[in-house]
Amino acid sequence: MKKILSIALFLPFVFVDAQQSLNINNVTSSQAVFESVASGTGGPIKYEDIQGSPYQSPLFQKASVGEKYGNIEVRYNAYTDDIEFLNNGKTEVLPKQDDFSRIEVLPSKQVFVYLKNSSEPKGYLIEVAKGKNSVYKKEKTVFKDAAPAPNTYQTGKPAMFVKQDPVYYIKTASGNINKVTSLKKITDLFPEKEKEYNTYIKSNNLKFNDADIAKLVTYINQ
Repeated sequence: MKKILSIALFLPFVFVDAQQSLNINNVTSSQAVFESVASGTGGPIKYEDIQGSPYQSPLFQKASVGEKYGNIEVRYNAYTDDIEFLNNGKTEVLPKQDDFSRIEVLPSKQVFVYLKNSSEPKGYLIEVAKGKNSVYKKEKTVFKDAAPAPNTYQTGKPAMFVKQDPVYYIKTASGNINKVTSLKKITDLFPEKEKEYNTYIKSNNLKFNDADIAKLVTYINQ
């Protein structure tokens, strides 16, 4: 009887581990990554020949994808707005489908959410704070083509990736998504308690950054 009980207790843990180690090697609609950029000064330029990086982090990190897939190695390409993943050593792009619309990077606990039904924002957003009112951040990198030297006394500029300032959005309890550019813009969304929230900002010396935005919205959500 003890042996049977031990097996019964062990089975759930085997199942959980199997769920965690699922992969997406057989996912349809995935596509290979072409690590180059079209240039107006010639042919395509490889990422490795461009200054800077299109990636939030160039290293692949373990992540859970949607509700079914775990231990997937991913990285975010902020130039193409794609989540790339490793498939048997080959880099592919995660399909932009509902099943894969939430990606949690396990080491950092950073969560990417894919929005497809709004005009702005659209694409992958980073979840800064979650709750009745949620905060999201859009990170973007742009490509600047090489520029030849205007004359013999000056040097040209190489092709480069340039990281843009993040853009923040508040999704309110009503479902509306609002772009915000300051803490004041956040409190403007809640006129019935705007004075209280502005006092909270001042008394806690909050700044317009991830940590303090999350702190303010957590207070608003109380």
